[in-house]
Amino acid sequence: MQVKPDRLTLGAMAEPLTDIRLDQLMRWHGTDESNLPPAHTLQNLSRDTVAALEELRRARENIAELRAAMGRAFWATDFRTLHEILLTALGPPPGDAPDGDPPPPAA
Repeated sequence: MQVKPDRLTLGAMAEPLTDIRLDQLMRWHGTDESNLPPAHTLQNLSRDTVAALEELRRARENIAELRAAMGRAFWATDFRTLHEILLTALGPPPGDAPDGDPPPPAA
């Protein structure tokens, strides 16, 4: 089980939906028609709605994996087991290269 922050975005989209776009989606799908976003935001409504739902699904999976790892870590009896659980759940430190070698020193 490896939790990666980039799993929270869709492969087809370069970036996750912004807070502004999520707010627009919620207003378009809401029941209060007096508080609608600008009409031009309707252009990609269905695509963005599906993307938001996919992000939500992946975030729920991510949270479930992290909660399971936290439960195992809570009951770990020694630090070696605890470290193994945390490294598996969180992955390598952000500064490490994919092949395990540390990054070169900054000039």
